Amino acid sequence: MVSNNKFRVLAFDMGASSIRAITGLLDNNKKLELEVLHRFPNEGIEDGDSLCWDVLRIWQEMLNSMKLYVKKYGPELNSVALDTWGVDFALLDENDELIGKIHHYRDKRTDNIMDEMFKVVPKEEIFNQTGLQFMQVNTLVQLYAMIREKSPSFAMTKTFLMLPDYFNFLLSGKKSSEYSIATTSQLYNPRNKNWAKNMLKRFGLNPEWFLEIIQPGTILGKIKKELAVEIGLSHNTRVIAGACHDTASAIAAVPVNMTDYKPGEWAYLSSGTWSIIGVELEKPIINENVLKYNFTNEGGINNTIRFLKNITGLWLIQECKRVWDKNGSNLSWDDITQQAKNAQEFHNFIDPMDDSFMNPPNMVDAIKAYCRNHDQAPPEGVAQISRAIFESLAFKYKQLMENLEDLIDKKIKILHVIGGGSQNDLLNQFTASILNIPVVTGPIEATAIGNILIQALALNRIKDVSELRNIVQMSFPIKQFMSKDNEKWENAYKRYLEIL
Repeated sequence: MVSNNKFRVLAFDMGASSIRAITGLLDNNKKLELEVLHRFPNEGIEDGDSLCWDVLRIWQEMLNSMKLYVKKYGPELNSVALDTWGVDFALLDENDELIGKIHHYRDKRTDNIMDEMFKVVPKEEIFNQTGLQFMQVNTLVQLYAMIREKSPSFAMTKTFLMLPDYFNFLLSGKKSSEYSIATTSQLYNPRNKNWAKNMLKRFGLNPEWFLEIIQPGTILGKIKKELAVEIGLSHNTRVIAGACHDTASAIAAVPVNMTDYKPGEWAYLSSGTWSIIGVELEKPIINENVLKYNFTNEGGINNTIRFLKNITGLWLIQECKRVWDKNGSNLSWDDITQQAKNAQEFHNFIDPMDDSFMNPPNMVDAIKAYCRNHDQAPPEGVAQISRAIFESLAFKYKQLMENLEDLIDKKIKILHVIGGGSQNDLLNQFTASILNIPVVTGPIEATAIGNILIQALALNRIKDVSELRNIVQMSFPIKQFMSKDNEKWENAYKRYLEIL
């Protein structure tokens, strides 16, 4: 194993567009350093009428990444773990061979079938069983599409694995179902802390396919011997089932002071193309109001619940920049932010979650059309459009925080912003001003950091989650924003709600 002075682990941070192999080095002073060892693209591939993941290519690139590690650092490595997006899965036969394709969550087989699914088990009953928000990408909906198509795969199925569990199986030879990723499936009952077996039976799914659920940070064992020989890696390298869902890894790395803030008193905002806003709780909340507000109960580290909601985030400004770039503007993100900062305030109000913003051919035109349809003079130019986006996102965060406080019956005292969007100081200041609580930003690489430090926790290099989060605070840049002109923002928020 790597010596105590060089505690090094490898994390695969697997996104739907790219995958990175990142090494983490934790020194004796408990300071973490990251290095991106290898990055490779990831995208769905067309296979006939299906959109699938090229899992064999992903696996080969993972092997290449580990060979690059050996070339640079030698054979000694403490452990390896991976995290992925949610909902996608693999089916194995009695010989543990993959059955058929692993479909992409955007595959069109789930289009417009949820109402039909609710005829088998009503929507309210599914929510009461699982506590999960309804999206057509959910594992349950994908499985129902297979049921509807009378898929021959089920006759051969012996084992169901979520996608990261499948890759963990390839690494370790051990089949398992990790908690955080299982909870994204809409097949898990957070009250019973087990698969929703009665519901599975009603859909005609065999509960025996589903394995015992293990907690994040479970050591699965050593890397397979034949694999270690092929790569050149020490057979003593441990394979760890970390928080296999990427958001769970990211939330584990929120640098909150757990002595000052109890569960439900602090919130997180994972800011990127999507915004994920929520709190960490000890128990799920499943009731009519949660269903009404479309919040969800997913799993986190230490058997916690990530009580959250997904909304459109920086997708709007990213798509506007694409239009501006196409027109030859060549603006940097700093240019756009500076122009927004100097623009007229509270000129336009939009709902980031409006259907017209889901995937328009031209986001700039879509925003102008939305404003015209809501009796507003449309914004003109980069400055006014970007200002409208950033202000409206802050207003949306305010609305969601009010919903969240209503649902948990607690006052949230601080918001932690993580992910790529945490670099946008203007949006962070807007958010602090409207929420009237401290907004703490960073780290940017929360998902990879959480993955790495959960490995350290599993191997007893870190004693608990509180220490893990203290390490994040000591190792990476953290900023704090305080409210400014809150009364002015509150008045503008009232106008925002009236217009919407």
